Amino acid sequence: MGKMKEQFAQMQQETINAMHDIAQQPSINQLNNNNMTKKTMQEKLRKQPEPVQETRKEVLTRLYKENGLVREDVHKDPRGFSTITRSGVDKIAAKNGITIGYEVILLDVEKGHCVLKAAATMKVGNEVKNVMSFGEASVEKNLSGGGKKWLVSMAEKRAMGRVVLKLAGFYEQGMYSKDEMAFEMDE
Repeated sequence: MGKMKEQFAQMQQETINAMHDIAQQPSINQLNNNNMTKKTMQEKLRKQPEPVQETRKEVLTRLYKENGLVREDVHKDPRGFSTITRSGVDKIAAKNGITIGYEVILLDVEKGHCVLKAAATMKVGNEVKNVMSFGEASVEKNLSGGGKKWLVSMAEKRAMGRVVLKLAGFYEQGMYSKDEMAFEMDE
């Protein structure tokens, strides 16, 4: 029994010595770090993937799909530009859970002027985005046809269109609400 005990103790000592030798050798990470200068390590840390550049058309196509818009939600104006219709703005607001609050800034029914402030919020992941804009309507300046009868309603539609399209990313692509334009011609 004594001999087996000695052999076991010897094997145990050899194992301990081998582990000690391995521990003394530098690891792969240490070897790689020794080969890198401070500058190259900082460059590796700073190196980010290049952002994907989308054309305006690609961005708008993506936004249309993400917001469930169809052809009828986009108005092609004969003057050469496109706008989002009222139904399109409503879909975008609903799809993104956008909440809007209004404040009357100016209301002069006798002179036919109305300005409303709209403040809107939209949750994006863990972040909340806020936007504020104004909607205006003036019988003299920017209303025609039936819009002259509904001054406050027109200002509200314009304010809503602006905040919704800003929050959803359409405004930065040059897309506006159809309500912002004076399309109707006096007959």
